[in-house]
Amino acid sequence: MLLASLFTSCGLIDMEFDENVQIDYDMQLDRDTVYVTVGDSFVLHPVFSTDSVINREVFFASAHEDIAYIHNDTIKAAGEGETVISATSVMNEKTASCRVFVLPPWEIDIYKYSYDMVVYATAAVNGVPLNPETQTIAAFVGSELRGIGEPMELKDSKTIVRIRIYGYYEWDDGEPTAPELVRFVCYDREEMMLKYLSLYIDFDGETHGTPSAPLELTTDY
Repeated sequence: MLLASLFTSCGLIDMEFDENVQIDYDMQLDRDTVYVTVGDSFVLHPVFSTDSVINREVFFASAHEDIAYIHNDTIKAAGEGETVISATSVMNEKTASCRVFVLPPWEIDIYKYSYDMVVYATAAVNGVPLNPETQTIAAFVGSELRGIGEPMELKDSKTIVRIRIYGYYEWDDGEPTAPELVRFVCYDREEMMLKYLSLYIDFDGETHGTPSAPLELTTDY
């Protein structure tokens, strides 16, 4: 309890204020969506709409603890899937939530595929060049991981990525048919977000781009 004193014409009045009862406010979490891989951990922080909130303690809960669970205010990714982490404030029991997508480790069994192709590309997310320290480019066919980018620094200090992509062909009279459609994704480990890049390519077993003339992978969101 917080004790406050007020002077009136009649003298001194002592008033007690409960720190858990405040003026109305809104509460959110600093992230509403998170993408992580199995084994990762992260912290969510409550954000209050007014600085007058005294007690900022919250309790977290997971809708599926086999996917993500809370340990000492840290969220740990336990298994592949999607869950919701909810937060309830001690003061006035305000609630907020964050959707958590736990991805499997980015690993490829290259021996299950019959063919491969190579893409050389530059990448930029929201106009900012790729940061290989925190961002990884990957190639997907549908939801299946088919390739992981390897950063290459050129002589002019420009960084590109080389992506070896694995896949299959269906043949008809000696010609490949129904090519698989490859899409590129950037995983930002620092922001814990997936960004879908603008380029699509048919899986054709060829090399696309070169170190001196790479393709461009970009996103505007």
